[in-house]
Amino acid sequence: MEWNWLTIAVAGVFLLGFLIGIYRGAIRIAVSLATTILTIVIVVAALPYVSSTIEKHTPIDEMIKSQVTNTMAKAAASQLTGGSDDNGSTGISAESVRKALKAAGISEEELQSYGVSVDDIVNGKITGEQLAQYGISSSILDGVNNDEVSEEVKNAIEGADIPRDLQVAAIEKADLPAVFKTQLSTNNNSEIYSQLGVQTFAQYVGEFLSKLIIHIIAFLGTFLIVTIILRALVFALDIVAELPVLGFINRLAGGVVGLGCALIIVWVAFIIITMLYMTSIGKEAYELIQNNDIIKMIYDYNPIMQLAVKF
Repeated sequence: MEWNWLTIAVAGVFLLGFLIGIYRGAIRIAVSLATTILTIVIVVAALPYVSSTIEKHTPIDEMIKSQVTNTMAKAAASQLTGGSDDNGSTGISAESVRKALKAAGISEEELQSYGVSVDDIVNGKITGEQLAQYGISSSILDGVNNDEVSEEVKNAIEGADIPRDLQVAAIEKADLPAVFKTQLSTNNNSEIYSQLGVQTFAQYVGEFLSKLIIHIIAFLGTFLIVTIILRALVFALDIVAELPVLGFINRLAGGVVGLGCALIIVWVAFIIITMLYMTSIGKEAYELIQNNDIIKMIYDYNPIMQLAVKF
């Protein structure tokens, strides 16, 4: 197993949970586990109301729809125009890259002096972040990438009746976590369209993902608030202090229960990482999860994630 910062962090959480469990004993640590389980039950019960409140009283819904529409429009447009292929082509034209470089005052000769060609950028071999390593602003390609799908194209795609095979391909090509893609594919049917009040694929994606993301945000927020309240009550009532710490077996069992508590913490952390997928740190952490078989198994078999995405 390859060790990296995420692997070390996950292993550290499990080790800490085990040691705390041994120190506190099974009876005491069981109170923490029971409190966590009660927290999840309360969160699941309150989730529909919290999600509805967020949708009605905040602009998060429209913000998410806008971002999702842009992401899926790029993926759909790429499929419709053949702008992406198995060789890693980005769909960006060489001429567009040259214009962006010229606007930034960078010549092709200067670019080549770093061992980078326009074709490297077109074929997706060089990203804006990599250009920044050569002292070239990473933002010079923003216009090329962000404007690739115009408002006219996005509007056309949103109202278009996209064939089923292109819908499947667009979902697969979209820059989204696998759990989101799975949810999109599973629920891409007429029954869900009717429930969401949408008619086209693009409308479905925007509406469904906005509700899904708001649901996860509501889950995490409610989980945090309820956890703080219940832990404060346990502390105020001094429940744990009154419980006995028995012998070796009790402490060993405490270590096992502590591992269970640590697993719940890791599961919740993985939900947060999924929500941060569009950030550099979130995407890096997600890719590290996918590249480690053991951690990926923990990520994939996450019942708390399933509760968070179910609505």
